[in-house]
Amino acid sequence: MSHEPVVVRESDREWETWQEEDVAQRGLVYWRTLISGGVTQSEALTMGIAKIEPGEALNAHHHRQAEIYLILEGNGMVRIDSASRSVEAGTALFIPGRAVHSCKNTGTSELRIAYILAADSFDDVEYVFED
Repeated sequence: MSHEPVVVRESDREWETWQEEDVAQRGLVYWRTLISGGVTQSEALTMGIAKIEPGEALNAHHHRQAEIYLILEGNGMVRIDSASRSVEAGTALFIPGRAVHSCKNTGTSELRIAYILAADSFDDVEYVFED
């Protein structure tokens, strides 16, 4: 592993989303993975930017890894286990590993979120969606 810093510009990455057949179950969310093993020289943490359009959501799911959200723009509702929290730009949330969570855009503009996962690579994160 190199000890050189990793510098990534969001504009250098393409937006990704789920396969069309998975959107109904998972929700419509787009993301750009910025720092992740296999994409950059990094380990232990994966970081990216997600965006959710007004009225859309990332549906209830869980994964083994803990996660942090930092709301960059917009307004939304984040549910972690049984508690819902209203969020806006500047809100940070810690989501424990295996906690069921979801995020809905309740505003009139794009909801943008920086996320950090305690994982070497985004590919190591197995999203398990609730029925």
